Amino acid sequence: MNSISNGRQYMHNMGRMQNDKQIEKEDQNIHNSSFPKLNQSDEEFLSAYDAYFNRLEQAAKKQAILNHQNQAQQTGHTEEPKIFKREALDFVKATAALQTAEVWTAKPAAKGAKPVKKHKKLKRFAFILVILASLYSLVVFSDIPFIAKWRTIYIETAMSTMNHQWLATAFFPDSVIEEVVQDRDNQQGLQSGMESDWSISVYSKRSLYHTWNKAQKDFDTIYSEIDQASFNAYLDAHGDEVIDDDGYLIIDQAGLSDGGTDIKTVYGDEVLAIDTYNALSIIKIKGDGYVGRLAIIKDPSRVGVGLSEDFGTKGALIGEISQSNDAVLAVNASGFYDPDGHGDGGQVFGLVMQNGEVLNQALGGANKLVGFDSKNRLEIGSSQSSFRFRDAVEFKPALIVNGEVLVEGSAGWGIQPRTAIGQTKNGEVLLLIIDGRSPGYSIGCTVGELAQILQRYGAYQACNLDGGSSSILYYNGRELSKPSAANKTLGRNIPDGFIVYNR
Repeated sequence: MNSISNGRQYMHNMGRMQNDKQIEKEDQNIHNSSFPKLNQSDEEFLSAYDAYFNRLEQAAKKQAILNHQNQAQQTGHTEEPKIFKREALDFVKATAALQTAEVWTAKPAAKGAKPVKKHKKLKRFAFILVILASLYSLVVFSDIPFIAKWRTIYIETAMSTMNHQWLATAFFPDSVIEEVVQDRDNQQGLQSGMESDWSISVYSKRSLYHTWNKAQKDFDTIYSEIDQASFNAYLDAHGDEVIDDDGYLIIDQAGLSDGGTDIKTVYGDEVLAIDTYNALSIIKIKGDGYVGRLAIIKDPSRVGVGLSEDFGTKGALIGEISQSNDAVLAVNASGFYDPDGHGDGGQVFGLVMQNGEVLNQALGGANKLVGFDSKNRLEIGSSQSSFRFRDAVEFKPALIVNGEVLVEGSAGWGIQPRTAIGQTKNGEVLLLIIDGRSPGYSIGCTVGELAQILQRYGAYQACNLDGGSSSILYYNGRELSKPSAANKTLGRNIPDGFIVYNR
């Protein structure tokens, strides 16, 4: 509070101020005097206060005399202006006392401290804590559908990994996590006893492997996923450049740096490759937040399990597995022991069979055995199933069994990079990869979305395989997906994969 300024205003309102310029000068002088400072010692503070108050008193006296002189000139009275002096002094004393009280109230306990600023900082910090606590409670316990959905997916995503479960356990109470995990276990329980029971009607090898001059006749039947109008337009534009030296139609724009094609599937997805020599096509899959590749292999007899060369001791990159097993296409398959994300694929989890030989024993439980029998049918069942597999692995959950979709939404598995295998009723094998953990490109998908994609392309049986940083697709000498492993091109060491053997 500026006492002289307020005193001047008071006297002005009472009609006793005539010489504004002189009062303003007195105000400025007092303003520049030694008003008590907050960082002074007690002795210095009291001394400064006395000096300041004396200046105020002198200014009040001078003001009273000045007012009397002005009034005397107007009225002719010369009496000492005691009443004016008393009113001015009373006002100055009251305002000075008030200001002193305010200063003493705010005076710090220690020299150099700034209690007012500290108090403001503490209030601000407390306010932020309250806001954060409220937001935390909202995220953790709210039943608002949008929040509950994404909280559940977040926990599922973390808890379905081997090495990143701390992303859930560090932030959510055990009770909330246990509720989510229990829901997943309940959904898995619904799959108990579900197993394949079906037959397939495959294409004849003769019709599958014709050169283009003969294959044209049955192309729209065998490659029924292709939109014929866009395919014919592409052929018209590219002519003989898509026919190789042996007379087979080969379109390969599937590489990550390739430009793709204008060919579409009947569902509107982009076709990246058509390989009539190997009887397969590759399709780009895009959805809400994810990107992937779907390979459709027309001949199931050429699909099997390929192993790393040091299987059981050390895994290998998907490209190495493909080359060592003479495969044109491969995806990852089995899970494996992966401490802190540094596993080398040497210790595989679950059943592994190749050419009828059991190479690793089944784990059982809620896991599913998935593989091909002697009739090239994809069979899905439990460790108690009576299937006679020729090539098989073990994972979960089942996605589609006997045409029935068994999962919906995240189903307890969150959003992850994914790998899956399926088969249609005409024997086509579907190998699907969804990239993930790459915001801005692809974060991954749910198992429900995985099942929907496979069902759209005719899957009658389908099962989820190992995903996460292991998910990868290899074709024709290069990787076609973007793995989330440390090596973003070649992926990581894995024990095995489902492969398509070269002819």
